Amino acid sequence: MLMAGCASSSEAGRTELSSKVGAGTTAPSPQPSRPSPGRLGSLAYGVDGDIYVADWDGSNPVRIADGRPSNKCRYSTGYWGEGPIWSPDGRYLAYRHANCSDDPQRRVVISDPEGNVIAEFPGEGWYIAWSPASTRVAVWVRFGETIGVYGLDGERQALLTMPRGWRPSGDYDPMWLPDGQSLLVQDVVVPVDGSTPHNLPLADRRPAAGTYSPDGSRVAYADSGSLVVAEADGSNPPVVFGGAGSHIWSPTGDRIAFTSRSGRGLPDQIRVLDLATREVTLLAEADGSDMLEVIDFSPEGDRIHFSRLKDGRIGAGSLWSVNAEGSHLRRLIPGTTWGDWLSLTPTS
Repeated sequence: MLMAGCASSSEAGRTELSSKVGAGTTAPSPQPSRPSPGRLGSLAYGVDGDIYVADWDGSNPVRIADGRPSNKCRYSTGYWGEGPIWSPDGRYLAYRHANCSDDPQRRVVISDPEGNVIAEFPGEGWYIAWSPASTRVAVWVRFGETIGVYGLDGERQALLTMPRGWRPSGDYDPMWLPDGQSLLVQDVVVPVDGSTPHNLPLADRRPAAGTYSPDGSRVAYADSGSLVVAEADGSNPPVVFGGAGSHIWSPTGDRIAFTSRSGRGLPDQIRVLDLATREVTLLAEADGSDMLEVIDFSPEGDRIHFSRLKDGRIGAGSLWSVNAEGSHLRRLIPGTTWGDWLSLTPTS
């Protein structure tokens, strides 16, 4: 049971990686016209091997990818979307696909909001990282070793190699830095122009696992179980709240929603922090062995979306919404924890 309560960019200066046209080369094919953005607040989610796009509350669902699951397949099949699905400009979705074959390799699918496939290519890992300008995605080609940067046409623009001897300490995927010119994997900065990767300075390594505010001026991250908010360069890091887990910024950057623990060891509470007043409000709490994770704010910042994992079983999840002051707690979609709300204003 869940209980609701109350308590106290653009890619600046980005470089295109396409080959120059000259003697012995072929001019790139014209890019197709860009699709129209999805409706602001639309929910994209994966359930039972299919991908749907619906209104924010799960109503009026449209299946845009049919996984056609089969119990005759050796490996799991269908479509799913872990982490962000919508591109920042709302024109595309990125999710994963596995075929019914003896090849268990995951593939990345890029489609428009109606489900028309723009590109499909192999990619390992979990999250699919959209560049800030929605023009490229980055995924593991070989987990822990090489990263592929792909254009919207599915062509690989760069193959980036992690430093020799480097190994991730967990299931980490590449993420884009706000300038769109480098990727970050734990404490390693990987420039997309192919120049030598380098470690962040020691003082900056903790913010590396965090998330940046919408204007890029601040970073929030977890440090020894506490939520910390600092300047983007890692300076002046005050401890804001203990026992915190995953977190998300509001569209205006004035609040942070995060998970916390009531003492059982699993994140089973949803709270929101007002950065101006430092007031923390408890929004929802799960009992038993359920685990909660924040996903998005609504575009208006008045609702917070989160997932509930029942007893640690992936197939027993659900997507939820609660108002930012703790009212109107409601379950939206049963049977999945894979969802993403289009919460940023689409660009023209």
